[in-house]
Amino acid sequence: MSYRGRFKKVIVCLIAAALVPMAASNMAAGEVKPITEAQERIKGISEEEQKVLQQLFTLSQQIEDSEREKTRLAGEIEELKTRISMLDRSIKDRQADYELKLGLLEQVLVSYQKGGPASYLEILLGAKDFSSFLKSINLVRDISRNTGELLASIKEEGKRLAEEKELLANEALAMENKQEELEQSISELVRLQKEQEEYLAKLEGEKDKYEEHLRSLELMWNDLKNMFSGIVDELTSIIREGHFTIDDLNLSIGFTSVKGSISDETFNRIIRDNSTLPEAVFHFYKGYSVIEVPEKNLVLEGSFVKSGDSGVMFEVTSGSFYGMPLEEESLRELFREDPLNIDFAAVAGDLVTIDIVLDKVETREGYLDFSVDTGLWF
Repeated sequence: MSYRGRFKKVIVCLIAAALVPMAASNMAAGEVKPITEAQERIKGISEEEQKVLQQLFTLSQQIEDSEREKTRLAGEIEELKTRISMLDRSIKDRQADYELKLGLLEQVLVSYQKGGPASYLEILLGAKDFSSFLKSINLVRDISRNTGELLASIKEEGKRLAEEKELLANEALAMENKQEELEQSISELVRLQKEQEEYLAKLEGEKDKYEEHLRSLELMWNDLKNMFSGIVDELTSIIREGHFTIDDLNLSIGFTSVKGSISDETFNRIIRDNSTLPEAVFHFYKGYSVIEVPEKNLVLEGSFVKSGDSGVMFEVTSGSFYGMPLEEESLRELFREDPLNIDFAAVAGDLVTIDIVLDKVETREGYLDFSVDTGLWF
């Protein structure tokens, strides 16, 4: 290649390298802009508009839940169909084996019927000496044993065949039930969609406006769902990385246990200092906790319950998005991929040199209290 050709190739590569980040930046901007516009649109609605939008958003969540249920049931039905097909093939194979063994037994019995018991007696009496007599006895015994083994094998195969046929019948019944559930789910989906359409139709000239509001809210909700698993993962990682000091844990050591507490201020400071995603803020109250993602206008209420030997898990009970209540299934959807866990063994890190077995965890105003059963403290 000439010097001019190599020079041109270098220039092209440099231009391409410069354009890639620009293209990525433009793509990111293209994704962010609709979200930003949607946020501004929703923030500007009146209280009366919010009431209407809340009804529409509730219906939207129910429709989404119903569609998800429909997809789940359709998947389960496909799995049942596969299992039924495999069972059906297995039954056909076993039926062929069963019939083959029955045919062999029939041949043995026919031979026995032709010869009769006398043939066995003739074999024994025809022995020339004691040694031949013993061999004759063994021969008769082998014939009897083989027939007995074949009969036992046929009975066992018949039993297995009956069990598989029963299993096939149960799988078929299960599929019928799933089909009925699917039909009910589809009917509910159609009803909810019709209800939403009728509700929009009653808005007299404002239908387009509210459809736009609803699209904005759904866009932001889907954006939050996609991001939330990352927020949960990051929170879990921050907790696991051992950023807490012994002072942060407020430890008090007894003869048989160690008690401690973490303030929500400390918790939030450590998360804030190490987070790269939208900030999650914890509030601890007596008997319950609240997690906020202010940037996304998400509020979740729930409680921490024991999970494993050394951890607790956040169980969400209610929540809101832009002040609008979230349905139970929508709340579960946020934590479906990854639950929010706090592992006190990870929190303590190198501060403790023994296995931690969590005895009790509870919240009070501003604090998450915990108690650990332990033998020795080093």
